[in-house]
Amino acid sequence: MKFAVINGETILLHADTYERIPAWRLLAAQGKIRCPGCGDALTLIAGISADPYFLHTTVTHCPLQGAEQPSETAEAVHTVSSLPSEEAAAAVELGSFRLPQRRPISQTMAESAMPRPGYRERLNPKRMIPAWTGRNDDCLHPEQQRAVHTTEGPLLILAGAGSGKTRVMTARCAHLIGEQGVDPRTIMVVTFTTKAAEELKQRLSAQLSRQQAQALVSGTFHSIFYRILTHHQPQRWAPHRLLKQNWQKRRLLLETGALHQAQQPDMKEAELEEVLAIISRWKNEYLLPADLSSLPFASDEEERARLLYPHYEEAKRHHGWFDFDDMLCGCYELLLREEEVRRRYQERIRYVMIDEFQDINRVQYETIKLLAAPQNNLCVVGDDDQSIYGFRGSSPAYILGFTKDYPDAKTITLEVNFRSRSTIVGLGYSLIGNNRARWKKELKSFHTDEGESFLFYPADEEEQASRMVDEILHQRASGASLSQFAVLFRTSESARPILERMMEADIPFRFIHEDEPFYEKQAVRWALGYLRLALNPDDAGAMREIMPTLYLAHEQWNALRSQSILDDKPLLAVLPRLPGLKGYQRQHLQKVGEILAAVPSCSPAQALELIYEDGRLRDYVKKRSREGAGQTRTRTSDDLQQLLAAAKRHATIPGFLAHVAAMTDKEKARRTSAPALGESVQVMSIHRAKGLEFDTVFLPDLVEGALPHEFALEELRSGSAKALEEERRLMYVAITRARRQLFIGIPRERFGRTTRISRFIGEMGR
Repeated sequence: MKFAVINGETILLHADTYERIPAWRLLAAQGKIRCPGCGDALTLIAGISADPYFLHTTVTHCPLQGAEQPSETAEAVHTVSSLPSEEAAAAVELGSFRLPQRRPISQTMAESAMPRPGYRERLNPKRMIPAWTGRNDDCLHPEQQRAVHTTEGPLLILAGAGSGKTRVMTARCAHLIGEQGVDPRTIMVVTFTTKAAEELKQRLSAQLSRQQAQALVSGTFHSIFYRILTHHQPQRWAPHRLLKQNWQKRRLLLETGALHQAQQPDMKEAELEEVLAIISRWKNEYLLPADLSSLPFASDEEERARLLYPHYEEAKRHHGWFDFDDMLCGCYELLLREEEVRRRYQERIRYVMIDEFQDINRVQYETIKLLAAPQNNLCVVGDDDQSIYGFRGSSPAYILGFTKDYPDAKTITLEVNFRSRSTIVGLGYSLIGNNRARWKKELKSFHTDEGESFLFYPADEEEQASRMVDEILHQRASGASLSQFAVLFRTSESARPILERMMEADIPFRFIHEDEPFYEKQAVRWALGYLRLALNPDDAGAMREIMPTLYLAHEQWNALRSQSILDDKPLLAVLPRLPGLKGYQRQHLQKVGEILAAVPSCSPAQALELIYEDGRLRDYVKKRSREGAGQTRTRTSDDLQQLLAAAKRHATIPGFLAHVAAMTDKEKARRTSAPALGESVQVMSIHRAKGLEFDTVFLPDLVEGALPHEFALEELRSGSAKALEEERRLMYVAITRARRQLFIGIPRERFGRTTRISRFIGEMGR
């Protein structure tokens, strides 16, 4: 249904009113949008693949209920004409504070750096991909069969996205064992994940006996190398000596005095995490402490890592601990130094197959070369276009240089994409062709139908999330399974509004991440503490929360509480009268009290702006974040902007705080229960999505600084395109997860700042 009533006034959904959708969406959530026929409440569904429409929230006998079918995609792509802005309401003054201008709820966001586009638009690839015409009744096409039957000597299989590489690897193992009579115990298959190894064995069990499949030497690099280590040196590599978590490493460094020895006793947790990640990358490249003296360092964090690295290694060695990286280095050193051990494994392992070879690092590669020698029946399977783990030390240089290391290697390219529809294959191919460091491939699509790919341009990250959730609701109503939807993000900052909209809509989802929940982040807790104290000046928990931002030590809490009791006044009222304060401190605390007295009459967004600016919370957070490491500096400031974006959806501070409490409770319940499986939307980083596939994929925040990430753009400005090429590969991986539909969000504002459309859009489509 395209029309509804608000306070007796009829509203109509059409191209000239689409910019009012965010405002109408909020009014619908408050039950203020009604059906003109029966008067019942309507909800607004404004997704992506179809025109927006109003929908009855309950089944009624309203004659208009049958008019709720939306226009479908082919006829529904409009261009929105610019609307005259409504006049902003006059600025509101409270005491000595001038509040931000109160805007009508339907007013659009600030002008973006992008042109004003339509409600959505199709994205067609710059280069169309031909459909594969070589169909036959065989399970494998000719190039796949050639890969299966090429068993002797080094072999490079370039397996493009969706090209059936798991099928080829399974068939190759079955051919070696079933037709060539090779003992499965002499075949080693290394996969990127334990799940992939199990899947290969399950598929193999359908073609051979279960005993033969289980006899295969298979697993991840870590699992196989660790088995070798524990067989030969069980005491040195006992499982209880493994440092699994960063907090264990930090405790070791503190207890052994290693941080003091490295002249960094006050290193914060965020700094230590980044330093440990750098050390891990160096170890994966097999760069030992002695190798670092001649290396230039790109950042302060790398310099800290150089100082800490030898002391960390000595602390582990002296106390008998090891970490995951030591498993790789330890196995390499064992085989390199112990000739008899190396000879035994070389005699036993006759065939080696490596999956996801584009993600290999130096220490893994050097170890595999030792194991595969001297026969060199080494088959590596991968796609240089999907090398996305540079932060772990992996590099596409190994797959690109494989034929140089093995000049007699054969190369087979699997170019038929069986997964994605032709438009999606074309978008990925058009994009990745802009990378210079890659093997050239001529991709083809198995499917003749095109599939769907849309760009959509929401006002901000909040509306972007609402559009995605509405699209899921629209498709679920048409019978789609939730498990076939995935939301893939570059960084976790993109996930918060999407998760909130899904929780509000009671859509089951599965979300795996390492970050702490948004509303538990320190900067967010400070801002919320100010809001709670504004509503209740005697809120002890809120006062204790914000004391550091007022440069008050927690030791002053007792004095503040005592003063409040003596004067019989709220904590906030006696704050400026604390003993021992300097004049400028007393003035600032007095001002904070006046700000918080004005806050209850503000909207949540106006209140936060006052607290950030006049209350100087933003300055405090920036000062604290400058002491952090790397990306932490930016994230902390962005947390405040995200909170402000969330607040704009609420009319009152109590309502906003109630929303925060509800989201926090739901998040805690979700974390304490088993992860949702089966009928649930998958929400994950692009890195985690590698190897997976879904009918419909949403990619939020396709803007400069998000994807490609800002650090890649900084490197590009410094003259290096290496990081940008990895970002492009990451985008390619994201695109090729989609089988049928790809929806790309380009918010006009993100974290309160106007955006520029990602360069990747222009590279891949038109």
